[in-house]
Amino acid sequence: MVTAETLTLAALLIAPGVIAVLIGVTLGVVEQQVGRDRFYLTSFISSIFIDVIFIWIVQTWWGEQVTDRSALEGIFFAEQQFNVSAAVLLFVLSCMLGLVYAITLTYNTSHFLREVLGRFTSHKRNPWQPWVGGLRDAEQVMVQLKNGTDVVGMLAEYSRVEKERQLVLHSPVITNLEPLDEEPNRKKMIIPEDQIALVHVMSTREREGLRDKIRSALGQLCSDDK
Repeated sequence: MVTAETLTLAALLIAPGVIAVLIGVTLGVVEQQVGRDRFYLTSFISSIFIDVIFIWIVQTWWGEQVTDRSALEGIFFAEQQFNVSAAVLLFVLSCMLGLVYAITLTYNTSHFLREVLGRFTSHKRNPWQPWVGGLRDAEQVMVQLKNGTDVVGMLAEYSRVEKERQLVLHSPVITNLEPLDEEPNRKKMIIPEDQIALVHVMSTREREGLRDKIRSALGQLCSDDK
């Protein structure tokens, strides 16, 4: 027999995965639209992972034995009242996994793992289109415009994943522009796709990953202690 407690329990066990994925997608850097099927599948797998951790904590730290559905219902609906502590624990686990997803997306951990696997192959495969792969490590670029003008600047941002190809340059310098009486103070310049003829990468920068940042922070702390 399906009771209100059973339906509530089902919602409690399914919702954590949805919460985790929503937090990850909202806080993380997601450069493409997440498909409905992928979203549901990721949420379902996340719910299973969170529920397993939740049951392990309940059995290890709370001394409860979860052997069937009734025992699990008893954790949330003990003595005809709702156990708020259990719901809070489930929500906290969901938020923690969501933050892990957000960090993974922001620091592009999948690319790091892909590079590790790529060491065992004789060639490198890039998941991005050449526009993204070529500009990913660019520092200073020169953009040739279709009107014959060249613009040199520090690459601040570039469009990605099936969007209009635009560039944002810091401190841009137009190299072959006729001098003006009052040269404008350009902080940034946005160059749309329909004006770009060619992009030259003048210099690149070494990307600092999460591991390098943690190592630098620990090194700074050690030097401060001395």
